[in-house]
Amino acid sequence: MKKKIKNKKNPRISVLFQMDSFDNLDFDTDTTLNLIQEALKINADVWVGYPKKLTYSDGKASITAQKIVSSDLSFGKPKNLKINEFDFYFIRQDPPFNMSYLTNCYLLELHKSFNKKPFFVNDPSAIKNFTEKIFPLFFSEHMPKSLVTEDEMIFLKMLRKHKYLVIKTLYNKGGEGVVKVSDENEKKAIKEFNNIKKRYSVPVVVQEFLDEVVYGDKRVILIDGKAAGVINRIPKKGQFKANLHLGGEAKKTILTKKEKKICMVIKKTLKREKLFFVGIDIINEKLTEINVTSPTGIVQIQEHSGINIAKHLWTKLLKIK
Repeated sequence: MKKKIKNKKNPRISVLFQMDSFDNLDFDTDTTLNLIQEALKINADVWVGYPKKLTYSDGKASITAQKIVSSDLSFGKPKNLKINEFDFYFIRQDPPFNMSYLTNCYLLELHKSFNKKPFFVNDPSAIKNFTEKIFPLFFSEHMPKSLVTEDEMIFLKMLRKHKYLVIKTLYNKGGEGVVKVSDENEKKAIKEFNNIKKRYSVPVVVQEFLDEVVYGDKRVILIDGKAAGVINRIPKKGQFKANLHLGGEAKKTILTKKEKKICMVIKKTLKREKLFFVGIDIINEKLTEINVTSPTGIVQIQEHSGINIAKHLWTKLLKIK
């Protein structure tokens, strides 16, 4: 039986989740839904809107959104609202980080320039400037050998040096456009490199392959710059992608001393750029990605370690308000 959410005359906080359609979400494991459910527990007014419903005019952004009116996450009628009516605004739609995504960030950045509210999670300026596969390059000393290039000869030189590489497109998600190549078949490797360039029309991330990925790819969630929880994702046998939706298995783990250092190294930048909710990926104590758009994994962290990331996040946000 669904439970109707009681409205108070003066709700403590109001929050908007800009996100993907509910039709595309897994209700058992989705991080955004977990954040929403925790917001309802603290009696927040929770609204849901989609990027294409955002409008900018006369110094303010508005969005057509629907309020969540019951505990089974059913919606009220659509309403157009100025976003400065919200205390918090979550940017949670998944990549691809294309021109639509970038334009959305520009419009929210414009709004931020003229308005004090809402508090963005994460800041649109930082999302625009620090995409997940480029952001780690600011901390290259903590990464596997990596470069970004369209130059076939540069790629081939690195392939011959490291023997095995992972090549990735820049602005997608969930393992899409990620391929392992070997110097045992240079023609095939070059073909894969050029296919990624052609398909996505951007330079390619070329990264040293880490054999230790068979032991896991750790996802670390950082809240306000500090590590709040971690899960290890073990790829399926014979695979190198550890993404949970591709069959990776979540396992309980802890951070090593070196991994804690990585978190400390990036903390200053995360806080300066107002990247409040971030997920980083670490393989064999080396940083591979920094997810600033829609980090996931908090449900699995709670299942395996008992840490309620969503509750911790809201505790921190309420202190900001």
